[in-house]
Amino acid sequence: MTLVKICGIKTPAEARDVASLDVDFLGAIFAKSKRQVSAQTAREITDIAHAAGKKCVGVFAGQSDCEIIEICEFAALDVAQIHGEISSNLYANLKTMGLEVWRVYSVLDALPAVDTALCDMPLFDCKGENAGGNGISFDWQILGAVKFDFGMAGGIGEHNAREAIKFNPRVLDLNSKVEDENGIKSAEKIKKILELIKA
Repeated sequence: MTLVKICGIKTPAEARDVASLDVDFLGAIFAKSKRQVSAQTAREITDIAHAAGKKCVGVFAGQSDCEIIEICEFAALDVAQIHGEISSNLYANLKTMGLEVWRVYSVLDALPAVDTALCDMPLFDCKGENAGGNGISFDWQILGAVKFDFGMAGGIGEHNAREAIKFNPRVLDLNSKVEDENGIKSAEKIKKILELIKA
């Protein structure tokens, strides 16, 4: 069964709405983004997620190992999702803290060499202007031969979610395509996708 992550949660109110749905992960972004949150807000989001039996993912890009570790600890995160190289020291520290570690690979039409030694799951996202949240998809056909657990992100919405799960991702990562015109996560859009992929 594919797990569902709703990324780019910005406020406790948004977290409460999303946590009430049949999703598995709520994502808080620390990378530079219009959806970026503080560690304090992330802690509030995590508390709401945990109270609802969900896990919280922190999304990092450009932070030092020390910053990542400090934020993960303060915000009580369950998963660190990291864009770029992951040092053996960072990986070891995060594992000691009990976190799962996902490494983001930005792709277009070919799979990169995936190093599964320093991450628990690679997450494939479309290469775009920003480190995630671009709302565009890569060529999913390249996932056909993948033999390990992976996550999928990038422009996944109601129009293509059913197609996405044909590739058996462990995690489907949804963000911009489940927002309303004001950039707030839409419970209705999320519910429609959940109906499609959990049917």
